[in-house]
Amino acid sequence: MRSSHLSKLVALLLAFSLSACASIQAQRQAQQQKEQQFVQHIDIAHIYVTPEDAPAGKPYKVLGDLTYSEKINPENVAEAIDAHKMNEKLKSMANTKYPDQVDAVIKAHSDVSNDGTLMTVNAQAIQFESSADREAMHHMNEGMVASPNE
Repeated sequence: MRSSHLSKLVALLLAFSLSACASIQAQRQAQQQKEQQFVQHIDIAHIYVTPEDAPAGKPYKVLGDLTYSEKINPENVAEAIDAHKMNEKLKSMANTKYPDQVDAVIKAHSDVSNDGTLMTVNAQAIQFESSADREAMHHMNEGMVASPNE
């Protein structure tokens, strides 16, 4: 009788331990995913987007062209031509296509089809040749304060 209770207790403890391990593993995976998303956000934050060319006197190499098209909803044209949305999409595309290389996206512009139903966005992803320029771009947001009082 005693061994029966003991084996039930051991089985119960084993089941509890296994569920606790699964819970801990799920928490670790969730934390790792959060950290990866944070790193991705930081990687994208340093990318500079401009409709102009790169700053004068800053040699660079073109990594490649970036292009995407988006249907324009006649009910909400403002959403399709939102500059912030376009910049974020270009940054994301550049970082995905050229991770650890892209410093800026230049010559960003959009064109609307003749019938007004499709917008195409084009730009170039670049990497500065100077390591000092690259280092400055990767740290340009450090120390910035988002308070109007400071």
